[in-house]
Amino acid sequence: MLAARYHVYDSAVVDAPVEDAWRELRDVVKLLPIVFGDAVKDYRYIDGGSAEKIPSRFEFTLHPSGERALEEVVARSETERSVTYRLLGQVLGAEGYIATYRLRPVTSEPGKTFLEWSREFGVAPGHEPEKVAPSIAALTAKELVAIKEYFAQRRRSG
Repeated sequence: MLAARYHVYDSAVVDAPVEDAWRELRDVVKLLPIVFGDAVKDYRYIDGGSAEKIPSRFEFTLHPSGERALEEVVARSETERSVTYRLLGQVLGAEGYIATYRLRPVTSEPGKTFLEWSREFGVAPGHEPEKVAPSIAALTAKELVAIKEYFAQRRRSG
C-alpha cells in the first residue's frame, strides 16, 4: 500500500539582489536562525558536514518543544541557486520529507529576489494528516515571512 504524500509550495519576493540573498541563504545552517529565530537551538553540521560538502547532515532543536531534527542537504546548485534537503526520521509529525528552495532574480524589479520553497512529505504513524499538512504549510509561510523581514531589516540598517 502506498502512503499518502503531501505537497506544500509557497513563494515570496525578497528585498535584496539575488546574489546577496544567495550568499546568505545557500548555507542551510545559516538559514535556520533566520527562519526560526529563538525557536531553534543547537543548530550545526554533524559528521564532518559543511556548507561546501554534499551530502551534509545537520541537526537542530526546536523550542519550546525540544524536538530534535536530523536533516541532510542532498543537492545544491550554484547556477540554479537552489538547495534540496531531506529529513532523516520524523519531526512535527512529518516523515519522508524532502524540500527545495530556489532563488531567482525578479527581472521587472532589479534588486529583488523571487524565492520559492516546495516541500513534499508523508505523515508519521500516530499523527493526523489534517493537522500535520496545514501545520507544515503554515510553517513554510512563516519561514518566508521571516526571510522577507530579515532582508528588509538589512536594507533599512544597511
